[in-house]
Amino acid sequence: MDRDDLLRPECAEVLDELFALMRWMQTHGLEYSSWYGRLGAWPSAWEWINRGQDYEPWPGNPDEIRVPWFLLWEIAWLATHARLTRGGCVLDMGGSASLFACLLAARGMEVHTIELNNKLVAHTWRLAQRTGWRLHARTMDMRHPEFPQGTFDHVFSVCVLEHLPVSGRVACNRQVRRLLRPGGTAGFTFDYGNPQAFARLDTPRDVRRQIVEPSGLALDPAHEFADNGKRYLFAPQYFGFGRATAGFARTYAWLRGEVHRWRPAARDARYTFGAVVMGKEGGGSRSEPQSPSPRE
Repeated sequence: MDRDDLLRPECAEVLDELFALMRWMQTHGLEYSSWYGRLGAWPSAWEWINRGQDYEPWPGNPDEIRVPWFLLWEIAWLATHARLTRGGCVLDMGGSASLFACLLAARGMEVHTIELNNKLVAHTWRLAQRTGWRLHARTMDMRHPEFPQGTFDHVFSVCVLEHLPVSGRVACNRQVRRLLRPGGTAGFTFDYGNPQAFARLDTPRDVRRQIVEPSGLALDPAHEFADNGKRYLFAPQYFGFGRATAGFARTYAWLRGEVHRWRPAARDARYTFGAVVMGKEGGGSRSEPQSPSPRE
């Protein structure tokens, strides 16, 4: 993740469209989930700590409370790299009621979301009823997606994979190729370098072995995953006021096994987000890119 990516013309165009949608939804009382996958206006203290002490709001963001620039980057990156098909059929794994799912549905795409949180599933159906969007939601484990072969033009997941065990990520990605139509694309964002013990996406090799290789899809050579060395987020498990309490927090997290055993000693609590887009061979006519259409 690079904050400067959002300054690129193609990403700025997506942000204009996204901000217009956010304002429209706010005006009509239509709620989308926060970057933590929650409904409700105010984030927890944990979320604020997670942003890091050097966090800077993104200019013009109409909902800085629930949508930090990290999520803006994830949405803009996927929207500009996934070769979205006009009117295509999309699966968003773990994205019920999410802003990204709303953006795709507002563009006229048929969006299916799967989620274990029944509250978010129910809210997605309410959004569909009030907006007329082709937005669908089902309670389903993304490791075992119950859809026929070749159902979708695109499969996405926005910062959910890291919440699965490594075996679950592999199981999930083995299903992606089956679900995609020829010429389809799959795009994922995820925690990268997160010191929490369950994360374990710390190197480009981890990304390839846990995401790319199990899927059997092709990674665009122009977008080979690379670590730019930039870190923006802060792991809340390390939080403390002053050196003494921060040290206690690191020790407590280490004893509980919540973080990698070597990270507290390195005093490194920062991490970032990563993203990959992969493609399935075949197709051709279905890969026509969709132009953004900002909501008036």
